[in-house]
Amino acid sequence: MASLQRVSKLLEDVTCPICMKILRDPVTIDCGHNFCLQCINQVGKTAEILHCPLCKLPVNMDAFRPNKLLASIAEKIQAMDPAEFQPEEEPRCQKHNEQIHYFCEDDSEFLCVKCRVPKDEISYKVTSIHEAAQNYKVQIETQLQDLGQKDKEIIKEKREGEGAIQVFRAQVHLERLKILEEFKHVRQRLEEEERFLLSRLSWLEQEGVKQIEEYVTVTEEQLTTLRNHMESLKNRLQAPSMKLLEDIKNTLGRGEEFEFHNPTPVPLNLMKKISEVKARHESIIESLKELTDNLNTEGKEDKSTFLNSLDEKDKENWHLLQKNNSELPTSEPMTLDSTSADPNLTFSKDLKKASLYLVDNTKNTEAKHRQLSSFHCVRGSQVLSSGCGVWEVEIQGPHDRVGIVGVVAELPQGSQIQNSEPCCLWALRVSSSDCQPITNCSNQENLSICLKKVGVYVDYDRGDVVFYDATTNKHVYTFQTSFDRPVFPYFGLETARSSIILGL
Repeated sequence: MASLQRVSKLLEDVTCPICMKILRDPVTIDCGHNFCLQCINQVGKTAEILHCPLCKLPVNMDAFRPNKLLASIAEKIQAMDPAEFQPEEEPRCQKHNEQIHYFCEDDSEFLCVKCRVPKDEISYKVTSIHEAAQNYKVQIETQLQDLGQKDKEIIKEKREGEGAIQVFRAQVHLERLKILEEFKHVRQRLEEEERFLLSRLSWLEQEGVKQIEEYVTVTEEQLTTLRNHMESLKNRLQAPSMKLLEDIKNTLGRGEEFEFHNPTPVPLNLMKKISEVKARHESIIESLKELTDNLNTEGKEDKSTFLNSLDEKDKENWHLLQKNNSELPTSEPMTLDSTSADPNLTFSKDLKKASLYLVDNTKNTEAKHRQLSSFHCVRGSQVLSSGCGVWEVEIQGPHDRVGIVGVVAELPQGSQIQNSEPCCLWALRVSSSDCQPITNCSNQENLSICLKKVGVYVDYDRGDVVFYDATTNKHVYTFQTSFDRPVFPYFGLETARSSIILGL
């Protein structure tokens, strides 16, 4: 039979502190307290910034976690028969079968009247159970306060630690993108140089073919003239004397005057070009050899240093990772999607920069209704539906500049970002003096952080949107959510003559 005291304790554990009823759809919030989902949502709708009704700590509404264990316990208690709530019998001393009324604090033992007598003789500290309980309640309450403070400190340290790890992951991902981009550019440049060098050789080869044709033509014409004259002389040898002597001087004169004009087989300009080609090739080969030698030497040293820093378990994981990642990843550089942009924005040719120019702060009369309040926005070119993405952006402009950086969920064509559930925007509002985490559902407290360059790291599968200071690599804020649609990088400007500049 369940004791009334135990059931009462269970009822306390599964009672919502807001509605004072058994929990329905219980959720656990950031600080660890539990409430009915409907109750805590109702509190959140009536407050600009949600605080825990019990400990008053700020709460992220996107981070509610369903508590399945509490839900299961609440269902079982509701299903219990009230007849089972029977009071327990008074505990008795096992030695004397007397009711227990006292507690010895020195030995932490419960005592009956007969047990107490020898304890009094030896000067043990013996008090009534009620008095001892009251004394320990004070100690428990004091310890709870101390532990509660430690709990807050641990939560703070935990958040800072998680933020530091998230920024570390962002830096790793960013360096991966840099390596991919730099090697991609090198390969493109090498391929361009290779195509040019081979094309030039093909052109020189064609010029050589043309030169052969011209040389053969000129020499064949002279041979033909020579052979025709020789044939004419042979015919005169067979002719009668009168015929042989006709115009004999002119005939012999043509033979004496004949001279072979040998054309230049390869013109000087072509010889100069092939010399330039060979010199260029030798220079490239030398540069590539030097680069290869440096990569071999420095690469072996770098790899050796890295592997020697690993223990055996890490080395096994490294070799397994090498085996699984046999194919090189690919990447596309982040650019701004001008087709999704507010008409008041203008873009650089490489689509890495967007600027807002308003005449007398008036907006474009042809501008369609903006998706987000007073901001003139544009999406990034990349779309995330899995994995991770990272980018860094700088907002430049006058001293009072204001912009936003973040991600937005894919919306139906023509839809606007509304201030309602569900959330579809997770962003950081950045000014020259501070920043503020915002969603289309709620805004958080301002953070006294001045950011010159903002980094954004998105882990789609975990639902993390991490913001960090891209200058100092310090964590700023993390949204924890759950994506149900693809998301895009999102940028916006509010102040005229301000600009968004993408890094990498």
